[in-house]
Order: sequence, then C-alpha cells, then structure tokens
Amino acid sequence: MLRYKLMLLTAIALLGVQPLLAGVFAVGSCKAKVPSFATISAAVSTVPAGSTILVCPGIYPEQVVITQALTLQGVTDSNQDIAMITVPSAGLVANSSSVFGESVAAQLLVQGSPVNIENIAVDGTGGDLQCAGTTWIAGMFYAPGSSGQVNHAKVSGQTDAGCGVGIWAENVDGSDKFVTVQNSSVHDIDGFGIFVASNAASPNLFASIRGNVVSVSPTALIGIGLDNVTGSVNGNDVSNGMFGIVNTASSVSIAFNTTSQTTAGIALQGGGSVNNNRISASNLGVWFFSDGGVVQLNRISSITGSAVEFNCSAAIVSGNTINDAAIGIDNAPVGFTGKNSFDNTTTVNSGSCAAAAAKITGLAAAASIGNRSGASIWQWRTPASPYASLK
Repeated sequence: MLRYKLMLLTAIALLGVQPLLAGVFAVGSCKAKVPSFATISAAVSTVPAGSTILVCPGIYPEQVVITQALTLQGVTDSNQDIAMITVPSAGLVANSSSVFGESVAAQLLVQGSPVNIENIAVDGTGGDLQCAGTTWIAGMFYAPGSSGQVNHAKVSGQTDAGCGVGIWAENVDGSDKFVTVQNSSVHDIDGFGIFVASNAASPNLFASIRGNVVSVSPTALIGIGLDNVTGSVNGNDVSNGMFGIVNTASSVSIAFNTTSQTTAGIALQGGGSVNNNRISASNLGVWFFSDGGVVQLNRISSITGSAVEFNCSAAIVSGNTINDAAIGIDNAPVGFTGKNSFDNTTTVNSGSCAAAAAKITGLAAAASIGNRSGASIWQWRTPASPYASLK
C-alpha cells in the first residue's frame, strides 16, 4: 500500500510540472466555447507554444510581441471579418532593432519560429514618429532568427517621414530561416511595402513573396525589396513608388509580376532573374545598377524613358516584347546582341558603353557583379542603408 501511494504521489508531481498542451484560444467574445483573452498581447504571452489564437473582429490598439511558435488568425463573426491592430493611444515606441543599426517600432513583432499570421489587419495611422532618432515603423516585423508565414493580411498606413515599412523580415548569421508573404494587401506606406534582408556572410533567409497587391504611396521608395536573400517574387501586383521591385541578391527569381506607375518597374543590383513580368506606365522598365542578371520574356510598355536601362552593365536581356517606349535599349555594352522585339518605339537602341565588356554570353553575365556606374540602390535611405539620404 505504501509503495502504491508513493507511485501515485510521484505521478501527480510529474503531471504538475508538465507544460500545458497547445490548443485553440480566442481574443474577444465571439468564441464562447474557447478560452479567451481581452487583448492579443495577453493571449500571445500566455498560451502554450504551438497554439492557435482566433482573433474576433474588432479594433486592437496595441503593440503585439510574439516570442514563441503559434498561429494568429482573424475570424469572421456577425457579418464582420476584420481584426485590426492599431496604434495605441500613447503612440508607438521602439521595441526592436534592425541588423542594419536602426531602431524599429513594430506594431506586430515576431521573435519566434514558426509564427503564422492569417487574416489580420495592421493599421499604422497616427503612428508617425518622423523617423526621429532613425526609428523606423513596421506593420509586421519578423526579427532576426524568426520565421513563418503571412497570409491574407492587410497592412497599411505605416508613414514615418520615409521610414515606414509594411512587412519586414530579417536574419543574421546562424541557422536558415524561411518567410512567406502571400495573398496580402499592402498599401499607403511611405518607405517600403515589403522588405526582406539578411546581413549574414552568405544568404540564409529564404523568402517567398507571392500573390500580393502592393500599392505604396507615390512618394515611397520601393514596393518590394530584397537584399542578400534567396527566394522568389511571383505573381504580385505592384504600383506607385520610385521602384516597383528591387533585388540586390544573385539567387532571386522575379516572375509573373505586374508593375506600374513607378519611376522604374524593376531594378537589379547584383543579379537575379526577371522573367515573364508585365511592366508599364513608368519612366524606366528594367534598370541595372551593376553587372549580372537575366531579363527575358517580359512585356514592357508605355515607357516614357528607356524600356531597359543597362547603365553600362553586362547582363543577359533577350526575348522581351517592348511596345510604346521612347527608347528600347539604352546604354548597353558594346557588342550587345540580345534579341528583343520592338513596336512603336521611337529609338530602338540609344548609346553604348565601350568601357563595358565587349560581349558576355551564357550565364557569365550573372556571375559578375561589379558596379560600373558608381550609383547604388543604397545611395537612398532604405532599411539596409538607414543613414543614407532620402530619395
């Protein structure tokens, strides 16, 4: 009998120290049969790792910090379907920092893996810090070391004197991380719509950005930007801003996107492939800032400047359809032989650069990343160059 009692007491003690199991929880009162919390912050800091938090429709004025694996999902109730995180009455405060040195005031800060966010809105209206002390504002910020997926989100209104970012993800030297941003609406941002970057010695952030509608403010710098990462940008609709899509990584595929109403639809500095995109209503179609890159099978139209601005860079440009452009190909290297089709183009080829390599064939162009022009994306203020000048 004594032995039995000891075994029972030991079992009870062990049960007492077992972590709570992941489950389903709610924020708000729309899920009567589910344990609920009044705020998102209370929920994410209390539930067991791996849980799913269902967020009822409503307005949530808070800065949310997620430090463990979980899913945050907005739900429909009473004919409403918007769970929106807004700026607290006291304003936004810096709660993280970028690997590039600046402070970040994130409305939804992720510091765990994996963290999946679905059907959640983040509104930055009223959070402008005027980039004070070089503090940037982010709607969602996946801090270094975190990973996950953003799906069917709405992120808007992050304005900060040019230092606003809608969705932002970073990584540092260490383990590989994976971030997906898909099927989301990002608009009225005054800096970057979506930005993913790593300062690791070699790219260790794998990003998939697909099926999003990104319409930044006309004064913004970039719709979608990638720096030192590996991944793909597919099937997005990007408009406004100085640049539609910018890539400064060699292992990124940019395909089947639509860009319009920009100074330059797509800009490359360091390589990558640009295929099957539709670029229109811009001053420049594709703008090279350095050697490297493969640009093929794109439809470029309604261009007031040059459809492809080589900027004296060596790259592969072929099979593109160019219609209604002031200049088709500008400042290509001497000996450039890429075959493209032109319609209603005032000047098919303009200028040439004898200083560039006479002819680069095959994938050799993609391997070379020297910068002949002296210009760089980083001459403008970006999350990766926070102390540079505004555009």
